[in-house]
Amino acid sequence: MEKINSANIFKSLAIKLSLACIAGALLTACGGSSSGSSSSNSSSSSSSSVSSSSSSVSNEPVAITIPFSAVSGSTDINCAATLEGLGTVSTRATIADFRFYVHNLRLVTSTGEELPITLDETGVQADNIALLDFRDKLGTGATACQGDANPTMNKQVVGKVLIGNNTIASVRFVLGVPATHNHADQTLAKEPLKTPGLSSGMHWGWNVGYKFTGLDVFTAVPITRPSDANWTNSRWNIHLGSTGCTGDAVSGGAVTCTAGNRAEITLTNFVVGESTIQLDYAKLVEHSNMGEDGGGPAGCMSGATDPECATIFASLGLAHATQTTAPSAQTAFSIVNK
Repeated sequence: MEKINSANIFKSLAIKLSLACIAGALLTACGGSSSGSSSSNSSSSSSSSVSSSSSSVSNEPVAITIPFSAVSGSTDINCAATLEGLGTVSTRATIADFRFYVHNLRLVTSTGEELPITLDETGVQADNIALLDFRDKLGTGATACQGDANPTMNKQVVGKVLIGNNTIASVRFVLGVPATHNHADQTLAKEPLKTPGLSSGMHWGWNVGYKFTGLDVFTAVPITRPSDANWTNSRWNIHLGSTGCTGDAVSGGAVTCTAGNRAEITLTNFVVGESTIQLDYAKLVEHSNMGEDGGGPAGCMSGATDPECATIFASLGLAHATQTTAPSAQTAFSIVNK
């Protein structure tokens, strides 16, 4: 009889708990679904940040995510992509490396005021510097971009910005690593500036500093050099970086560079929550002959006498010693809106 009464009691409690759970579920998750609720809230919070940014009503910094994309004409950049019709001799190529650093990101209002974006500290962002990495696979040398999956592929920057009641018109950033971080011990640096680490292959040494871009391709047909019949190469590189640097960074001395080579990019028609910043490799090499090399390393490695740098620098709106005319506005980056 006692056992029957206990069963009834438990049955009654179970029914009550079930009813309470069902009722509670109408307002919030019940039991194990709390993490889902948190995720939903997080997503809602993220959307709210963008929404608040768009409505320009928040007087507090709001979260912002800015996507980046990389293409070559109509072809998305990835390790399996074949890029067609590049440069002045319609070169065909595949990806060897495709990374670049950006820093000092700002939104620009309709009145020209700059609103700094404070980047979150993540594995691919530190000290307001971010590494964009479009390689879906790793690898080195002749097998670059053909190895294991790249766990740190990154196509966005995330941070916070105080928009207030301002109307956003543009986005602005600097391509490269700032001078404050360019000449330090890269083995002690935080990611994404650490070597060995995410900056492996993106550093020249203490005084010269980092390669701001590693935009390299394997050409389908070997590159030749008219002045040397025995010279060939199949990797065409774009390594932007500072040059003419003097000092003694290893001993902590100041380093000065005659050419910082940091391109400041301003893109209009930027809409928070809708715009993607796009780099078009085909635009970057549009005026380059990728079938021949005039001297120095294949492609452009920023040297003051490197003949391939004149057109590459011009595409980024940068001046270079080999240019015969001053560069106009950059053409490689653009805004793509939904």
